[in-house]
Order: sequence, then C-alpha cells, then structure tokens
Amino acid sequence: MSEIKTCSICKKRFTEYGNNPIPFKGKSCCDQCNNQVVLPMRIFENQDETKYAMLFKTDGTLRRISPKDEYFTLKELQSLVGGLIELYPIRYNNHLIVCNEEGLILGLPINNLFKQYTGITLVGDILLCPEAIFEEPQERYDE
Repeated sequence: MSEIKTCSICKKRFTEYGNNPIPFKGKSCCDQCNNQVVLPMRIFENQDETKYAMLFKTDGTLRRISPKDEYFTLKELQSLVGGLIELYPIRYNNHLIVCNEEGLILGLPINNLFKQYTGITLVGDILLCPEAIFEEPQERYDE
C-alpha cells in the first residue's frame, strides 16, 4: 500500500512518490503542484532577462503575466491586484512585490502560496515583478 503524504503547498493528501517543493518551503509536494507551481517558479527564478511577472493568486494558483506593451501600466497593475497598488518596501530576489494597498481594510485573505514561497505574509493577489518591466528607464525621459 502506498504511503499517504500531505502536499506542503496545497495541503491535499496524495499517494504518488512526491516532489521536491523548492523554491517553496516544505518537504514534499504533489505532482499537480510540482507542474503548476514549482516548475514555473524555478524557470522564472533562473532567467536572466525575464519579460514577465508571476501573479500569486489567493486561490493557490500561479499565473505568468506579461505587460500588454513593454512595461506594466498603472491600470494593468491595479487590475492584477484588484485595487490600488502598493510596492512592498522590501524586494524579494531582486523583484518588486506589488500588492493591494487596501488589502487588510478590505479583508482580503492571506496569500498562502506567496507566504510559502517568500515567508512574507501579505493579503490578496500579489505580483512578483522584475524591475525591468515595471517602469520605463529614466534615460527615455532625459532625451
């Protein structure tokens, strides 16, 4: 009989062999979390010039997000986090953290997937964004 394990990411029980959840915390994860969360984050972390950001949804899913043009606009960022944006004061792995400024006031749920990845407790949907696609370089304004 197969050993029953609990996925350290989604907390569901599984009987398959199990996978290394790194870069997420924990001992083992199920095949579904490995394919939909762990492997995409490993690819994201290992790219030098990332042209996309990762959206951590409160439902436990992870989405790869690209700006409509070369850079994210304020309107795009607001729609991704569901309201007014706030830049978290600390970067994570040289990436900006964009969250909903009013998340606590609105009673948004804790983003457990983001917490599992970073150890940082924030609420609502959260965008982990490379600085290069967040805003235009200053020299474009100096011309």
